[in-house]
Amino acid sequence: MDSVSSNISGGTFYGPVIMGRDSRVAHHGPMAAPVPRMLPFGPDGFVDREAPRARLDELLAGRDGQGAPLLVLLHGTVGVGKTGLLLHWAQQRKEAFPGGVFYADMSPQGVGDAADTTAVLESFIGVLGTPRAELPSTEHALAARFRSLTAGLPSLVVLDGVVSAAQVGRLLPGHPGSMVVLTSRFRLGAFEQQDQGGGRLPVRLAVPELDEEACAELFRTVAGEHVPAGEALRTVLRASAGLPYVVRIAAACAADPASDGVEGLAARIARENILEALEMPRRLFDLAYEALDPQVRRGFRLLGVHPTPEFADALLDELAPGVRGPLYAAGLLERSGPGRSRLNGVLHGHAQILAAGPASDDVLPRVVDWYLHRSAAAEQRISARWRAGSLFAEPGALTGVFRDKAEALEALEPDRNNLVAIAELPGTEPAQLCLLAEAVHGLFLDRGHHALWIRIARLAVDAAGRTGDGLLLARMHFELAFALADRGSAEDLDEARRHYDAARESARRTGGHARTESSALEGLGRIAAAQGDPQAAAELYGQALAALGDLEHPRGRALLEYHQGNAASAAGRHEQAAAHLAEALRGFLALAEPDTGNAAKTRLRQAMARLAAGRPEEAAEPLAAALEAFAAPTLNRADAVLVRGDVRAALGDPAAARADWQEALELYGSLRSIRAEEARIRLARGAAQAQG
Repeated sequence: MDSVSSNISGGTFYGPVIMGRDSRVAHHGPMAAPVPRMLPFGPDGFVDREAPRARLDELLAGRDGQGAPLLVLLHGTVGVGKTGLLLHWAQQRKEAFPGGVFYADMSPQGVGDAADTTAVLESFIGVLGTPRAELPSTEHALAARFRSLTAGLPSLVVLDGVVSAAQVGRLLPGHPGSMVVLTSRFRLGAFEQQDQGGGRLPVRLAVPELDEEACAELFRTVAGEHVPAGEALRTVLRASAGLPYVVRIAAACAADPASDGVEGLAARIARENILEALEMPRRLFDLAYEALDPQVRRGFRLLGVHPTPEFADALLDELAPGVRGPLYAAGLLERSGPGRSRLNGVLHGHAQILAAGPASDDVLPRVVDWYLHRSAAAEQRISARWRAGSLFAEPGALTGVFRDKAEALEALEPDRNNLVAIAELPGTEPAQLCLLAEAVHGLFLDRGHHALWIRIARLAVDAAGRTGDGLLLARMHFELAFALADRGSAEDLDEARRHYDAARESARRTGGHARTESSALEGLGRIAAAQGDPQAAAELYGQALAALGDLEHPRGRALLEYHQGNAASAAGRHEQAAAHLAEALRGFLALAEPDTGNAAKTRLRQAMARLAAGRPEEAAEPLAAALEAFAAPTLNRADAVLVRGDVRAALGDPAAARADWQEALELYGSLRSIRAEEARIRLARGAAQAQG
């Protein structure tokens, strides 16, 4: 059974579906809804741009009375500083958006297409605190949920590197006082709005090159105020073509103690005899690169092999120790967030050209291996499930990378797009791709990144088919089926069923693999339960138990007993449900490391099953034990409090029931859960009965 503790689920039950993680900390009431602040760091040494900043401020001040979010497009040539301008302005004005600030890089990632709007919506809704189990399953529904969640307060959406107007329409927030500001090298056309006719033209702001005075100010910010005015400086600034990133590189070159200062840099530019001004920025980059030590140059080429311009500092520090500082000093690298760096997009293109030679042939495997090891180490912390990948057979090789699950999730989350880009690299070997598909399972499941998860899993199925390894192919069919079923649209469930069947068939052709066949049957049972057929679900769970044979897998057996209990209760077979849930509880508590989280969920299911059977007096004991375990203000606690209200109502204590339902409503509200409606319905019904 390849479920993780936060994904245990069953049939159609009376009451809420129980999802989420157990946390034994003191309960202090509902949590405040998170206010997203997704902006990466802006550039150091920002100068000028008074006119576009003033225009953005003017548009910000004029939001009152507008009927829809304001669209603003910053457009201009490559490298002109559109992103830096927008990030600088947004960081200064973020407090004007009490609904939060959302950010997405919409440019093509690695060798793939432009950013997936569905993946962006999943990330936006995720940072709003929406429970992972309640993420909508289609892009249309995700967009509607995002609008609903952002309808209360004005928010800012920053979309960087937009390629097409079609990327934008479904990313508009719900409050009419919101702003959506995007950058693009293109002027773009009208933006279609979901569920509304016609299109909207954005307010367009052209971002020009910096003039010579602004270039000189930026140059001195980097190189020092001592740089004198004169022809040498003017020569360098003209070569920079008004592009901020080139000015920074030139200033770093001039500030290098080993160089001849601005005069020496100007002389080298003059000796090149460059006839076309557009070639000068490239030559300035070449001069900066050539001034680096050989080891630092090699580190820069390594970044050209990396499929995206943004990455963890730990990657560069491990693969090219000691080069990060010199690259910052040379103006070739900048901060993007805590523990993370980025190259300007144009510089990344230069690095890719440099990395194309044979001297970099050994770098790509090292980059891929770094991501594989890091993601596998995170997966080891996140989940105890079984995996087929060779790295997981050597758990000692994965220790020491992360202290615990929380650290693993937080470290890997910013690399989610890089993981997809690694999967899409032509040089990633099929076996590596399959290992990566297993390694991202826990992260993408926990954070609800279904679109990215499914992209990797589809690639892994194709890759496994090329290996001739039947078991590996079975596992990749299982990974794809699991991701599709977890997203859960009608189309997803139909496709997931086909992949679960393919996993079983492929496992059989290898001579049989009990764990994979049982896991696939469990998945088929969960699909049947989700589609409202608890009888079929119970039969499939029984087959999954039988498929285990004499395999030692106590946790998997406990999970299957849990599922069978849910299915039996949903089918009205309450005595069977009680027996299965009691067996599941014994199994979870008998593990070498007792699974207290799933034990608490089982106790809550026992209480719900007894209530559904008309025996509310028998629900009190398991419900009290579940509430003791669900101390933190999570969905689990909200569900348990809601059920306690149901039990108290059934026992004839309407006042206590209403108090519980009110507490559940507040908890659901703080968690931004759609299940708040269940509490409202109970409160309204209770109020009506009290008046009657």
